[in-house]
Amino acid sequence: MEKESSTNVFLIVMLSVCAILITLIIIGFVVFSNRDEKVIEEEENGASIVLNYSSNISGLQIRNASKKDDNTAKVELNDGEYFDFSVDVLLDNAASVEYEISAVKDSVNSTIPNEDIKIYLEKEKSGSYTKVFGPDEFKPLKKKSDLGSKKGSMVLLNVKKTNSNSDNYRLRMWLSDKSKLDNGSYSVDIEVNGVAK
Repeated sequence: MEKESSTNVFLIVMLSVCAILITLIIIGFVVFSNRDEKVIEEEENGASIVLNYSSNISGLQIRNASKKDDNTAKVELNDGEYFDFSVDVLLDNAASVEYEISAVKDSVNSTIPNEDIKIYLEKEKSGSYTKVFGPDEFKPLKKKSDLGSKKGSMVLLNVKKTNSNSDNYRLRMWLSDKSKLDNGSYSVDIEVNGVAK
């Protein structure tokens, strides 16, 4: 009888402990599942860089170009021999943005060899344009640049901006006076690639 009684007491104690544990687990589950779920989603737009131009093409094509020396070509401003464009930077959450302007040769519409073409880039400051690149021959990149200019393009300018604003540029091209050709054509598209930091 004593064995039966101590076995019954042991079973009652075990069942009580199990009942208490199950009750605690159920209470914990109910409390945890009723908590408000808080999801923090953060989207950061670093910056935007926009290339603007007013013509139908995004670059410059010179046709029947005649030879010019650099000094003459830099001061002459004939229709069809330059391309005006702007780069707009809008900083959002980024502290700065770095962008580069590159020229991409259109091989189909270019008869002048790279070493015979002169490329010249100016930037507008206080209403007048001043030199920021060249004049220099077209030198294609051998691999993609760190900022994203593709292989075969030529980087003309690298710019770092710490505030939102717009920069105006003017691209010019001409046939070098040292070329063996008397005339020809050359075409490039302008691209802008950048990274927000």
